[in-house]
Amino acid sequence: MTETVDLVDSGGRIAIPAIPRYDIGRYHDFYLQIVIVVIHNARGEILVHQRSLCKDVNPGDIDHVCGAIISGETPLDAARREVREETGVSLRELTLLSHGLNSYGRYRYLLLGSTDEQPRQDSVDAQEVAWVGYDRPESLALKCSSGELTFTDGFFEDLQIARPYLPDRDY
Repeated sequence: MTETVDLVDSGGRIAIPAIPRYDIGRYHDFYLQIVIVVIHNARGEILVHQRSLCKDVNPGDIDHVCGAIISGETPLDAARREVREETGVSLRELTLLSHGLNSYGRYRYLLLGSTDEQPRQDSVDAQEVAWVGYDRPESLALKCSSGELTFTDGFFEDLQIARPYLPDRDY
């Protein structure tokens, strides 16, 4: 079955409904909708994953949960689906923080989610995710500056937007 998506204009209004995802390159003035979900636990740790080395875009980079909104889905529905697919956890809370065009030319919905569940490596697709786990924001920043890990573009900007809403902010 072919995955279909709705393309939106720069204001987020659906302009081209239900087209095959592989066909989005034909529509230059419209945008694929995506969700990015910054997920935290009660200790203020962030749930991140390493993108599979098989991925075409940013292979091996550390990322938040991210994915396309399928035609007919709401951003909240897409976020919950992507979180299950990429981490194996369910969210306790989910809040929309911002939306608009991002540097990738996508219409991004940035959401903040919380869970106390442990990620389930056995439930994720190895073609999508190499590993998934929790880490502290300051530890992630150190691993980036040392070169130990690489991160997707916008990772820390999205984290910065979410930071005021995280527990134990005095790190």
